[in-house]
Amino acid sequence: VFNGVPNPPAPQPGTGSFTATGTNLGMVGGLVLSTGDVLDIPQAANQFASTDNLSLGGDPDLNALSNQAIDDHTIIEFDFIPTGDSLRFNYIFASEEYPTFVCTIFNDVFGFFLSGPGINGPFSNNAINIALVPGTALPVSISNINNGNPNDPNCIPSNTQFYTNNGNGADVVFNAFTTVLTAEAEVQCGETYHIKLAIGDAVDSFYDSAVFLEAGSFQSNQVAIASEVVSGGIDSLFYEGCGEATLTLVRGGPLADADTVEILVAGSATPGIDYTQPPPWAIFQPGQDSVIVTISAILDQISEGQENILLMAINEGACGSDTVLVEILIEEAPWIDIVLSNDTTLTCNDSALVTATVTGGFGNYTLDWDQGIPDGAYSGWVSPSQTTSYTLTVGDDCGVITVQGSVTISIPVPAPLEVQIVPDAIVPCPETPVLLQANVQGGTPAYTFQWGQGLGASSTATVAPPVTTSYSVTVTDRCGEDTMDVVTVTVAYDTLRVRIERDTIICIGDTATLVARPSQGYGSISYQWSTGGVLDTVFVAPVTNAIYGLLATDACGISAEDEAGVGVNAPMASFTWTGSNTEANFPIPFLDLSLGAQAWSWDFGVPGLTSAEQYPYPIFPDPGEFEVMLAIMDDIGCVDTTYRAIEIDPEFGLFVPNAFTPNGDGVNEVFRPTASGVLEYSLRIFDRWGEVLFFTEDLATGWDGTYQGLLVASGVYVYQIRMKGVSLQAFERMGHVSVLP
Repeated sequence: VFNGVPNPPAPQPGTGSFTATGTNLGMVGGLVLSTGDVLDIPQAANQFASTDNLSLGGDPDLNALSNQAIDDHTIIEFDFIPTGDSLRFNYIFASEEYPTFVCTIFNDVFGFFLSGPGINGPFSNNAINIALVPGTALPVSISNINNGNPNDPNCIPSNTQFYTNNGNGADVVFNAFTTVLTAEAEVQCGETYHIKLAIGDAVDSFYDSAVFLEAGSFQSNQVAIASEVVSGGIDSLFYEGCGEATLTLVRGGPLADADTVEILVAGSATPGIDYTQPPPWAIFQPGQDSVIVTISAILDQISEGQENILLMAINEGACGSDTVLVEILIEEAPWIDIVLSNDTTLTCNDSALVTATVTGGFGNYTLDWDQGIPDGAYSGWVSPSQTTSYTLTVGDDCGVITVQGSVTISIPVPAPLEVQIVPDAIVPCPETPVLLQANVQGGTPAYTFQWGQGLGASSTATVAPPVTTSYSVTVTDRCGEDTMDVVTVTVAYDTLRVRIERDTIICIGDTATLVARPSQGYGSISYQWSTGGVLDTVFVAPVTNAIYGLLATDACGISAEDEAGVGVNAPMASFTWTGSNTEANFPIPFLDLSLGAQAWSWDFGVPGLTSAEQYPYPIFPDPGEFEVMLAIMDDIGCVDTTYRAIEIDPEFGLFVPNAFTPNGDGVNEVFRPTASGVLEYSLRIFDRWGEVLFFTEDLATGWDGTYQGLLVASGVYVYQIRMKGVSLQAFERMGHVSVLP
């Protein structure tokens, strides 16, 4: 049925269902009414929805609501019978007219027109419009909910708390839409009402608008209650002083309004004596779907047997009432019985199994042992070192009753235990073997021995201390009693020491003398050098840095070691020169690449051209090939020398013509010197009186023989060239050039 018509020939193109999970719309799904084709809605907001071909005229209620001509309307209407005294449903209004047409006559219009008993409004069938701005009598439209019009400074924002800007939206085509709004009205329970949901274009047929109706939100407020009982006992039975019984009342239907449920009590148990009095009313606050009523059984210390409580929850609604009846039973908490194993007498190091059997009570038991057995265990092996009682306290989930019992394990008192180590000894050399004996008396055999220093677990131990050392033994008898003794074996020996004189540094090819210097030790001393020598002195001549070791051994067979280093200095002379300019009369940077050098002596192959600097800048006066020598010396006087040849180019490679013919024949028309390696350059031309006829700083620009635009007279003229190369050394040359006819 569509708008009351069974099997309509075709649905309206402006209606449809929608799913909006994961979008910013604010609803999961429902129905949508649009002034255009609903298939245009699911696209990004930077697209445009404007359908003008629905070919539907106006609607009298929409016309009355807008006061403008209406076109492209879409309408859904139906009858319904409310089950309560109110009606409500949720919706969102959206439009492409946002924000451009805010505060203009171009406002698409929609309304929810409700008619029926008790309603008297200005629209068809005395209907009222329930699509209103919350808290006002204003119909919802783009001019009543907005953030202003950017093109109209006089259009101020209105009800912005209900406005959502969708300018960058990716899922809904409309420029903006409202938040989720609620249409609501008072109705009479059980009566028939009619509602018309309508939307249309105002003034023109462009710029689509839509209203989204949330699925499942069309509701009346009849309340049904359900219950669930949770007690601290078995099913609906619970015990005095043990836990609580909770009655959970759940209401269905709309939750926006408050509601109350009456609670009545009866039964053989007496409220306030056998159990706590429940409240007379359960109150549902707006938005609350459940209320919990809690009852506790009072521990009255009177044996009464089983009693019952009858709870009745009654809800009176506009269309009737709903009643729930619940029975709860009360009993005294059951007694707890425990049976423990018998008292036992043990010999030392024996174990006894202590057990407990628990019956009665309610739920899970708590077992707390005062010692020796883990809490919660029903049994455990114990091995006390003295007579000990083990006490068990048992409780249950109720916590009302606790019982105790104990088991005693008796242990006889052992005799005293003593041990003595013999002998005290003095030995002349380290690591001389000595047999130690542990003598025991008292205690309870058998005995176990544990020597310190890892010497074993027998009554004797053989030791060979390298230095004076104390030794201990611990004796433990069968009952776990222990004692210890300590003895000292004295080693009358001063440790052998040896050192080598001396670490030294030599030049390659020289000889170093190494001498052994022993001290302390015992008896005569023998030597073993890493070179193979066996005397106290050796002579070595290494070609590279070397370490020499010495092992000295005395009459006790004790050895001492030392080592000495002999450094061999072998400086290595090496150099190069840098820069791209190796011309005469220019400083050339030489780079020292030597290893180990502390002093330098350069000879550049030119008489008088030498240097003692590490990084010299020699100036070769003439081009040619020169042999450069570098001699170096390190910090102990070791030397090395190297040679390299360098080719010196002519300075700048400067070429200056001595004549040119600026006569217009196209041959040799310009005086232009050439050079290479130039960073700064200037050329001046003077006449015989010193007047500057021409000046340039561009090496590529020459003189064409003119002055102030006129060709100079044939004759001889003076040129001045100034240059700097990569060394920044200034260079100047003056000469003559002839201007020929």
